[in-house]
Amino acid sequence: MVFVGSPLSARAAKRPRDPALSCGSRVWAWDNLETSVGRRAAAVSSAYPKGARIGLDLADPAELLIAFLAVARAGHMAMIFDPGWPMARREAVVNAVRPDGILDTSAFDDVGAGSWCVPGQARVRSEMPAADDLFYVGFTSGSTGLPKGFCRSHGSWLASFDVSAAEFPIGPHDHVLIPGSLQHSLHLYGAVHAVHVGARVSLAPRFDPKALVRMLAGGGVSVLYATPTQLHYLDRELGRTGAMAGPRLVLASGAKWRAEDRRDMARRFPDARLVEFYGASETSFIAVSGPEEPVPDGSVGRTAAGVRVRIGPPGGSIPAGDPGPIWVKSPMLFSRYLCGSDDSTRWRDGWLTVGDHGYLDEDGFLYLTGREGRMIVTSGLNIYPEEVEKLLETHPGVDAAAVFGLADEVRGQKLVAAVKPAHGTRVSEDGLRRHCLTALGRSRTPRRFHVTEPWPLTAGGKTDLKKLKALLTKENGPGRGRRP
Repeated sequence: MVFVGSPLSARAAKRPRDPALSCGSRVWAWDNLETSVGRRAAAVSSAYPKGARIGLDLADPAELLIAFLAVARAGHMAMIFDPGWPMARREAVVNAVRPDGILDTSAFDDVGAGSWCVPGQARVRSEMPAADDLFYVGFTSGSTGLPKGFCRSHGSWLASFDVSAAEFPIGPHDHVLIPGSLQHSLHLYGAVHAVHVGARVSLAPRFDPKALVRMLAGGGVSVLYATPTQLHYLDRELGRTGAMAGPRLVLASGAKWRAEDRRDMARRFPDARLVEFYGASETSFIAVSGPEEPVPDGSVGRTAAGVRVRIGPPGGSIPAGDPGPIWVKSPMLFSRYLCGSDDSTRWRDGWLTVGDHGYLDEDGFLYLTGREGRMIVTSGLNIYPEEVEKLLETHPGVDAAAVFGLADEVRGQKLVAAVKPAHGTRVSEDGLRRHCLTALGRSRTPRRFHVTEPWPLTAGGKTDLKKLKALLTKENGPGRGRRP
């Protein structure tokens, strides 16, 4: 039976000593990788009934990939925790999803040594996962502050593998470089897909442009998976080191790839096929943009293979060029949320929308016009400003707060906050930053804080978000503000 990662055993039997996985100075041949995955799969299979929820709290990307493949093989759900979460966020997620077990670094080592023990162990099962079995739970921002835990089945990812094969084939002769944390669903997908199709995969312990450029300069890397933000900083480093033989394929997703950055990357790697794809954690691929296609400026591409896209609710009709909510139908859609919620995610007759708005032109190219509600996308991360605002308003020196995403050449959008100081108090930018970092982490902390008086209100007495955003846009115009 085919499931995510199932070809690994056959690869190990056919190519036992070929390199399969590397991370830093560590290298696993295919037989070593199979042994590592198989041993841990047997342990978690014997310890828990099928379908158990296993939290993976692992910062090391190689350990996380091995554990993920093991939990998938065992027929369980791998829930990818982020070690960078503040403690309060981690506790909230654990309380919401109630894992049957958690694999952290010490448990990972115990499982590998064959010494991991759980009370009430059951006999090792022999049945393999089925296509409908849920196997992956990732987490993305939720409007309530609790991350949304989206569930994916083996079948939905296998269907995604089919789209990858149709749009940008990757196979056993490829060497795939993943430049960032596997907590990001794009990077996790790229790494797991590489193993599934028999390609060698190299993981970066952290995003370090200098180290990554050295890896590229060493030759052999044929595929690079990255976000547009990562590619921007890699391009800057490449500009300092000079030309080199590059990969044959560069894949970008997670945010809109700026045309200027894409042109720069084409100059660095003139022989590479540069492909951008648009989608979401809940949908996988929606649209694809390749260099051989006449994709208009501003479009995210044409509909991906096997995907149906329409604007507006199913059953209606919106003319080409008119914007509305983007609805998608494909075999790659997620199953449900395990925790968290989002009113913008809706199902109807097998169609799904996650709140993105856009339009299709007469040639079928898709354009994005915004997000339902106020969700902000910065460096490929989805952030709800309400979450940051609530946290800022717990600061004793803050009466009100409003958070916006302003245009940023590198990140797509940058987080900027306006705060109304409490009467008779003074608040500092550094103090507000520390307040956010402690509770939200760096990725959700605004890059600028503006103490704003007077505070604009609507006729109904609510914060006038439109006026505030216009004010912040003016104050953060070209040449203004402190550089990150």
